Amino acid sequence: MTTTVLAAIIFALSQTTTAPANPPLRFIFNMIHDNPGEKPFETKYRSPAFLKALGYNGQVMKTFPQAALTYDAFDPEIVPKGSPERAWAEEHGKIVDKQIAAAKAAGMPIYNFTDVLVVPEKLLVKYGNEMTIGEGNVTKEIIELNRKTGIHGSLDGTGKRLSITRPMTQKVIEAQLDELFTRFPDLSGLFIRFGETYLHDTPYHVGGSPVGGGAEEHRILLNILREEVCVKRNKMLFYRTWGGDGFLTNPSFYCSITDAIEPHPNLVFSVKHTGGDFTRGDTFNRTLGVGKHPQIVEISCNQAGLYGKCAYPYYIGKGVIDRWDNEGEEGRGLRSLLGNKNIVGVWTWSHGDSWAGPYKTNELWTDLNAAVIVKYGQQPGRGEPKIFAEYCRERLKLDVAQTAKLRELCLLATAATYHGQESAFVGGSSWWCRDQYLTAINLDGVVAKGQVDEVLAEKAKAVADWKRVEQMAREIKLNNPADQEFMEVSCTYGRIKMAITEQIWTLQILAAQAKKSGTPDKHAMARAIKTYDELWADWRKLKEDHACCPTLYRDDIAVYCGPPFKPALDQYRKVVADGRSTPGPR
Repeated sequence: MTTTVLAAIIFALSQTTTAPANPPLRFIFNMIHDNPGEKPFETKYRSPAFLKALGYNGQVMKTFPQAALTYDAFDPEIVPKGSPERAWAEEHGKIVDKQIAAAKAAGMPIYNFTDVLVVPEKLLVKYGNEMTIGEGNVTKEIIELNRKTGIHGSLDGTGKRLSITRPMTQKVIEAQLDELFTRFPDLSGLFIRFGETYLHDTPYHVGGSPVGGGAEEHRILLNILREEVCVKRNKMLFYRTWGGDGFLTNPSFYCSITDAIEPHPNLVFSVKHTGGDFTRGDTFNRTLGVGKHPQIVEISCNQAGLYGKCAYPYYIGKGVIDRWDNEGEEGRGLRSLLGNKNIVGVWTWSHGDSWAGPYKTNELWTDLNAAVIVKYGQQPGRGEPKIFAEYCRERLKLDVAQTAKLRELCLLATAATYHGQESAFVGGSSWWCRDQYLTAINLDGVVAKGQVDEVLAEKAKAVADWKRVEQMAREIKLNNPADQEFMEVSCTYGRIKMAITEQIWTLQILAAQAKKSGTPDKHAMARAIKTYDELWADWRKLKEDHACCPTLYRDDIAVYCGPPFKPALDQYRKVVADGRSTPGPR
């Protein structure tokens, strides 16, 4: 009996178990977060009718409707009639109107994902000193820099920042909310993001977070929002805990904020399922299920852009619902929260949660990730394998044996991605390769700890596992020819990417060894460079031959990670050529 046949039998038997009954979650939402400053993604997940058919009961939009406001009731000089700012705001408002109207026509509640606080530039010029804390004045130069770059904290990089403790800031937020719900009365509510403010798509607006990390500032903002959104207007308020102040990950800090806020049926806290960003190194979030307020669990189908953005199979269902393979028996997932009265929903980011590429044109792997989370939200008591099998049967029209093979493919690809791109031996290795960028990861520690053989064996096994994934993709037969081609191409794409990753780790280890010994292994370095170049040729050929192939990664530039790998590679080429230079990572 072959391994695949045995796996199919075991998988089929696992579907006969009866799960305990649990009521559906109240909220099952989706959001698309387009890359700031880029053309919006082309995706069916913008359609509220599609989302509703898939099982979502709410849509979260990220379109800055607060930028469509005129502030006429607050101060008519802020966005004066006849000005370019006014014309832009009015046109932008029409875009928001269309999205809200489409949701309303489909019977889909729609919520706005709101960066707090974004205001017209003229407002901050006029009232900035009354809205900020810190030394000095809010100058036009500071505001212009802020408008161009967006901020995570201070306005000027030295501590001058917006603060909710200032009465004028509170007044501006109240005025903004009043006009927002007057201008867009069919908005069902708001998702509040603080701490990250991206101004790439708002040419006349500036802003930043009005909470600086202290519990008291959160409490002030929350009480204002609760009163204006939940009490006065009977709208939903979802307050995200994402930030660098411990609100997301520290249960005691979380409770010090939330326990001071009177519960309201319309007030829900949004909490990521991970205790940090969406990386495999971050364990299940300890703040989930604590406190006295309801919570919606935030889940990324792209996992922070670290694992390919669904350009190749990276299945999140098992890891999110149960646990990831690298966590061991102590790992936790959503299933550990069954019966917890605080957990009232899940919401996925089907697209976004990152920057740049890779970009894809087929949503096969996105569809799988999203559908499994949706079905779990509808029936939390069901086992993840059963949900997976149902999706394969109903959506992909696969039989039991083919379903078992696709499951094996997904689980193997996901584990091999983690062990190929990151490492069970190297802590904190997540961010060297994010979005579409390949960088020169520093592996001095691997050499210093004597872990070279283990790490290189881990990378070799990951590539071997991806070759098995690539083979299985050719053995599975999907009904849709376009999906079939993409499945096969994306698995080859993933295998090549992981093999390239293996060579990067190899070269960086060789560089670290040369740095320690003073003598580079030119022959080993030459072999790795030759393999690296051959893999890139194969990758480019795959892209040339298949229109459905996602865009390729970059090794010559890096954004929000780095440094790029190519400068290090060029140095290693010189070492191989003349042997006079001693390479060192970074």
